[in-house]
Amino acid sequence: MAIAPRQLPAELLNLLALHSSFLTALSLHYAHNGTSAPADLRDLTASITLVWRQRKVTYDDVRLLMGVLNYGPDGSSNPYHLSDYGRGKIVLEIKENSTMLDEMTGVNEQALTDMFKEGLDSLWSQWCIAQKMAARPIATPRKGRGRPRKADNKQALLEQFLDENSMSKFLGQLPLADIEICASLNAIAPLQEKGRKRMREFKESVQHGRNQKKRQVSGKENDPTIFQSTSAQPAQAKITEFAAVRKTNLLDRILAKQEAAKCGPAAPTPAELQRRAALQRSEEVLGVLSLLCASRPGMRVSFSTTTVLQQLQGSIRSPISREEALKCIEVIANEVAPGHVSLINMGTISSVVVVPAMRPLDVKSRLIALGA
Repeated sequence: MAIAPRQLPAELLNLLALHSSFLTALSLHYAHNGTSAPADLRDLTASITLVWRQRKVTYDDVRLLMGVLNYGPDGSSNPYHLSDYGRGKIVLEIKENSTMLDEMTGVNEQALTDMFKEGLDSLWSQWCIAQKMAARPIATPRKGRGRPRKADNKQALLEQFLDENSMSKFLGQLPLADIEICASLNAIAPLQEKGRKRMREFKESVQHGRNQKKRQVSGKENDPTIFQSTSAQPAQAKITEFAAVRKTNLLDRILAKQEAAKCGPAAPTPAELQRRAALQRSEEVLGVLSLLCASRPGMRVSFSTTTVLQQLQGSIRSPISREEALKCIEVIANEVAPGHVSLINMGTISSVVVVPAMRPLDVKSRLIALGA
């Protein structure tokens, strides 16, 4: 198609503007996310639409731009390809073996624009040959020697052999780039298909059960004998019978639990629980009593019960009440170390007597034997 100087068809200008907007949107994506991040077409098409401002850009528009880049003389140098990540996510990725990859810190707009124009020229030449028309480059202006000629205002934009719909026909047959399936998606495809198959079988079984239930219900409704017998029985009798059966089953379960509890070991009483807690604290209480005896040397050391309880409450790491501390002293005096610690009560006076020489040598073994 012969074109007047500095003039191009409107459809071709729109396509070139779309490609320029695509490069701008891609540059913005790489500026924000880096060149290693694939560009999701959902976000990329929205950005191209904002830059181009002609109409809403679709996936097919991006595939058209990639198809023209792939079809040119340098199509093998196209650094981009479309990849399907599954679940409707299609991304634009950079090829690892691209010859332009080393030169691209972001987007080499000039090189990609020249490649796009060369692709258009190549496709135009092939289309003209197929239509038996004389061809010349349409996107790249012809370069001649000497000074450029002045534009002839009388010269038509299109040759006489080219009708008004030729450019639309040419753009309509431009190739679309293929979308490659991601390698990881191919790896999990059998698992996804297996899951979909199980879901279909489950839905079919549920639907089959519903259909059978509907047929049974419809058969019962059409049977007059069944209808008469069911209508003769009052609804209240059915409810009463169901409640009685349910009550009987509940009573049986309660009785069974009671029998199982009787056969099993008895639960410890509160007094037994207090004794076990006192045994577990006995070793620490003995350590506190030894420190108190160190400040008052002698064969027998006596303390008032109130003083010992206050010292225990202030010295033991875990909080302990007055009753728990007194229980610890009673357990030590009666079971753990009877000769070492004694609890003496004389009326309202209560004392704790400690004999340091009678301290047991192996307290832990003694506590284990007592069930601590």
